[in-house]
Amino acid sequence: MANEEEVQWPASRDERLSASVREVNRRSVTDLLTATSYPAPPTPVPGCATCDQLAALRHMARAEADGSRETDADVLLRRHQRQAHPGDGAAPVPRLRVFRYVPYSIVQDGSAEPEYEACCVSGDEADCGAASGRHPDPAKVEEWQRQHMQETRHTRYRRCFADYSVLETTG
Repeated sequence: MANEEEVQWPASRDERLSASVREVNRRSVTDLLTATSYPAPPTPVPGCATCDQLAALRHMARAEADGSRETDADVLLRRHQRQAHPGDGAAPVPRLRVFRYVPYSIVQDGSAEPEYEACCVSGDEADCGAASGRHPDPAKVEEWQRQHMQETRHTRYRRCFADYSVLETTG
């Protein structure tokens, strides 16, 4: 029976990205669980219907385990208290920024055409350097390569593709 060796290969770009996202998510959850610098939720001002309504929204969000809606209710309650109850003697709440992960997809921008280009890197002592110029159609670049090869017998080209992309939220 032959010894089986474990085959290893470099991680793909997607595997590295997935591992990075898992690590960021793990650190994010750990930081949230161990954080002590978050301010206490605001308390409603007695007798204020708006404060009571926003506190009820926060309570419902907490009961449904919807942390985003709970945070939104806290933000709205603090904003209301700063505007409607500025002189009630409450200590100013330190501003806190919470960054949430938002999933994005990178997609090709449909309003801009991609560009194709080729540059001849053949030559005896140095690269030829002849270039096709930029074209929106790869067929024109390939035709330029065929013509250049017929004229010079050069067979090696560096091809470039460029496009514009946009990030769109997926969630």
